[in-house]
Amino acid sequence: MTLCYPTGHTHKDEFEIGYNNYAKQTFATANTMSYIAPALTPTSGSPAFRVYNLDPVTFGVLDFTEYSTSLEASTYQTTGPVWSAYYSAKAAYGPLVTPPVTAASAELSPAFWHNVTAAFQSNDAAFQQYVSRKSRGWQVSACTGDCKTDEICQLRAAEAQYNCATVSPGIDFKRDDEESVMKVRESECHGSKVAEMLRNIAKPAA
Repeated sequence: MTLCYPTGHTHKDEFEIGYNNYAKQTFATANTMSYIAPALTPTSGSPAFRVYNLDPVTFGVLDFTEYSTSLEASTYQTTGPVWSAYYSAKAAYGPLVTPPVTAASAELSPAFWHNVTAAFQSNDAAFQQYVSRKSRGWQVSACTGDCKTDEICQLRAAEAQYNCATVSPGIDFKRDDEESVMKVRESECHGSKVAEMLRNIAKPAA
């Protein structure tokens, strides 16, 4: 039985694979998927949401389509967001594996996603496209060398004890510094009027 968990919190378009044997991470040992969807709040790119297509009998994930809207659109602050399909998981990643997984009835299983990460290792263009999709194309920089190795490692680390990220101990007090907070808010709310509103609210009373 395959277990799949739609989840969030990172605000980025990501996924993680679990294995029944982490010492031997292969398509055969991949058994769990965590689908990490981006958020409507613009903390790491334009607002986005997903629509999953499930098998009505097995409830396996057959595909998902991600929808996004541009904060820079001239009508965003007046008539509201205009949502458009950003990409389909099956269309983007199905052709990368051998044999291709493109049939409408084919499940995007943990084994499939492991094979996608294997394709990322050998197909750098496909990997860089994945990196771009994490933020819906916002402030994208190339991820190579250790960055790529760590990213693929993290995609295969659904269980916390196998997390590949390096965590620094201590407390980051920068979040409480007003200037730093405003810079973060401005970058998070790229192109919208929200940063200006926050700046006005933060001004001391005359």
